[in-house]
Amino acid sequence: MKKKSVSIPLWHYVLLVALLLAGVSTSAQQNARSSQKAAPEWIKMMDDPNVNFFVIEKSFNDYWKGKELPVEEDEVLDVKNNSERKRRFLGLFKRKESEAKKEGEQYAFEYKKYQWWRRQVLPYVQPDGTILNKDQQIQIWRQQKELKTNINAKQARDKKEMEKGKDSSRTN
Repeated sequence: MKKKSVSIPLWHYVLLVALLLAGVSTSAQQNARSSQKAAPEWIKMMDDPNVNFFVIEKSFNDYWKGKELPVEEDEVLDVKNNSERKRRFLGLFKRKESEAKKEGEQYAFEYKKYQWWRRQVLPYVQPDGTILNKDQQIQIWRQQKELKTNINAKQARDKKEMEKGKDSSRTN
């Protein structure tokens, strides 16, 4: 009795592997595209030095409207006996997962980054919403530093004059 062996050419295996790899890479590209589309505008705007502050603030507020904001560390670690905050903190463990919460968690880092960015640029926002560039910010910092140095020097001179006045009144 002779065994019959089925011979499949090598190119069939190569074709099968190529099709499998093409399917995997296509699904990975679709996942990457969907995550790129989901990024809100305010995240990209923070990196633009010419952005209008009021535009980014509106975009940020519009995005978070109706969504649960991420919990900040100072809210969790607050030492005050604020019952509302306690309820909110304890509620974190009892809440059901919602779509809004998942979205909030997804952009929690960006939310905190925006809060930090906002605190940094707020002193340099002009009435029309433009933000001073870095050179202008450094110039303001130098002026404030010089003013503080002058004030400290004047206070030191006044203190010495007061001490001289006290010394001269004691000798009389």
